[in-house]
Amino acid sequence: MDDGFYRAFEDRYRGSRELITERLKAYLPFLSPLKSLYQDYPVLDLGCGRGEWLELLVAEGYAPTGVDLDEGMLEACQALDLPARNVDALAALKELPDNSLIAVTGFHIAEHIPFPVLQELVAEALRVLRPAGLLILETPNAESLVVGTNSFYLDPTHERPLPNLLLSFLAEHAGFAKSKIVRLQERAELRDDETKVGVWDVLSGTSPDYAVVGQKQALPEQLEAFNAVFDAAYGVSLDQLAVRYDKALERRLKGIEGGLATAREEFVTRDGLQDLMDRMQAHHVEQIALLQERFSETTEAQHQRFSEEAEALQLRFNAEVMAQQERFNQSILSLQQHCSGLQTGMNNVQQSYSDAMAQTEQVRAELNASLGNAHHWYLRATAYEQQLQAVHSSTSWRVTAPFRALVEAMHWPFQSGKSATGRTLRKVAPHARLWVARRPAIHRPVIAFLDRNPRLTAKLRQLYQQAAHAEAVHNAADPQHGVIDHAPLTERGRHIERALMQAMTKDQN
Repeated sequence: MDDGFYRAFEDRYRGSRELITERLKAYLPFLSPLKSLYQDYPVLDLGCGRGEWLELLVAEGYAPTGVDLDEGMLEACQALDLPARNVDALAALKELPDNSLIAVTGFHIAEHIPFPVLQELVAEALRVLRPAGLLILETPNAESLVVGTNSFYLDPTHERPLPNLLLSFLAEHAGFAKSKIVRLQERAELRDDETKVGVWDVLSGTSPDYAVVGQKQALPEQLEAFNAVFDAAYGVSLDQLAVRYDKALERRLKGIEGGLATAREEFVTRDGLQDLMDRMQAHHVEQIALLQERFSETTEAQHQRFSEEAEALQLRFNAEVMAQQERFNQSILSLQQHCSGLQTGMNNVQQSYSDAMAQTEQVRAELNASLGNAHHWYLRATAYEQQLQAVHSSTSWRVTAPFRALVEAMHWPFQSGKSATGRTLRKVAPHARLWVARRPAIHRPVIAFLDRNPRLTAKLRQLYQQAAHAEAVHNAADPQHGVIDHAPLTERGRHIERALMQAMTKDQN
């Protein structure tokens, strides 16, 4: 690259010598404690450029040396009789013996070097530094959205942006005892937490440059003198601006919500809304004017660009205000219609509630009448049930049970259907078996007859088993009723029933 080109490029976009010298004064507090540790103060500046840092160090009493490969830059140093020579930065470090310097500095050189070479450069710097010596590397801050997406690539010799955490880790990994990230060159007003922050402040307000200051290991009492500068806070980060903007936006939204609540209570008129919009527009005009004023010190090209952006922002804002006003008017109409619908709905609900209360009263009256009738029929049913239980519990009912069974057997042939016949046989079978079992004189001939007729015996046993199964199901549901007539049994009746069941079980075994 033509030496004259890069010199002209730096003169235009780097800034004046006075501006750069003023910025570099931020590093003097880091170097100051070294004067109390050593008698001489040799410093090597890598990529010294036009020599602003060399000039400042000489004025402060240090013994600096600068190296650079650009002849156009070195001409500026030679014109001021500054100690600078044309040597590669890494080669210059390798020429030096161990523990020979109190500081190694490099301003906007790290982004020009391939990363493996940068690693070697940091390691060599650690070697040549004395105990408590400092390595200072300044580079563009990729954390700034404007720098990371635009201005960094303005320089055609830049390799790639270096995030501050990467450069800090590089120093720690090389063996430096301390590593401090120092953010630089932000607007002074943004350091105040009370300053209002806008979107443009978040995008461009982060410190445009940062430096990593690494310190070589030394005795604790030697390092203690540096605690104040290493513990101090520097610059403004993107996270800080974003959080401040979010908080300001939250406060602004709460204010808008409060204003809307007040407006709803006071029934804001269309004129009041127009006045509110006018005030909002005036506020944004003030913000845009302030934005233009902040960047009035930039170059003509930047000023023109910002003016165009501000004008475009004004046009977009006007369009947005009109759109918001239209949406607000529509929202008011929609809200009025919705309120009318709610009022109609409330009237309907109230009417429905009145009808439901009337129906409830009518149902309650009918329910009371029904309960009265139900109680009357319950009393009559209870009386009939007691009479029926008295009949079933009487001795005459149990004595006449065989006769009732005989009468049913006599009617059996006249009943229609095979199923009716089976039911009758199953009902008579338990009575007949009980009756025969209680009369030994009849029981023995009947048993002998059945032994001679196995088919008849099997049929009778099947009928008996079916009757026993049906009775068992019935007893599971109502254990207080007997197998003969399903009437409630007395204690004697249950005793007889158990004897019958034992006899049947014995025959089956």
